[in-house]
Amino acid sequence: MLTQQRQQAAKDIEEQLRQRLVPMGMPHVRFEVSISQCELGRQGQDNVSFLFSANASTPLQPVAQVASGGEIARVMLSLKAMISGAVKLPTIIFDEIDTGVSGKIAEKMAGIMQEMGNHERQVISITHLPQIAALGSHHYRVMKEETAQGTVSSMQELTQEERIQEIAQMLSGSSVTDAAIRNAKELLRPAASGLRPKE
Repeated sequence: MLTQQRQQAAKDIEEQLRQRLVPMGMPHVRFEVSISQCELGRQGQDNVSFLFSANASTPLQPVAQVASGGEIARVMLSLKAMISGAVKLPTIIFDEIDTGVSGKIAEKMAGIMQEMGNHERQVISITHLPQIAALGSHHYRVMKEETAQGTVSSMQELTQEERIQEIAQMLSGSSVTDAAIRNAKELLRPAASGLRPKE
């Protein structure tokens, strides 16, 4: 009975993951939940593994062995989005889940996080990407300072003007340009209106 339920859930997971991963720059992605029999234990008699291939010509293999950092980030975000919808988690924390992605893919990931936040969930994302930082409803800067007593970390909520400067710095580095300021304001516009980024 438990095996049958897992097999049915596996099909749903495979389809939902494909629907989420294709728009994030993986048009040929394949994801399979492999269920094989093992010795009966506390978790039943099923051995479950996740198989993955980002390319049509590459055979399915365990995710950890073949997925790049950016691919793993997108798979993890998709899985967490699915879990949060099923379990109704009140708070979700993403610690640099955007590793290995940028540009349009980062916008897609930011849109998924914003969608999760719009469904009565608190989403906290630690990020270095301006596309993701711009879609948050609140923005905090985390700072570290070396003192005689050791490293001290502090956190400051940014005002709208400080937020523009911070995102502009993310875009252009230590030297903030007028173009970066304009781009930061443009990135912040969807967050202010509650809209997702453009497709």
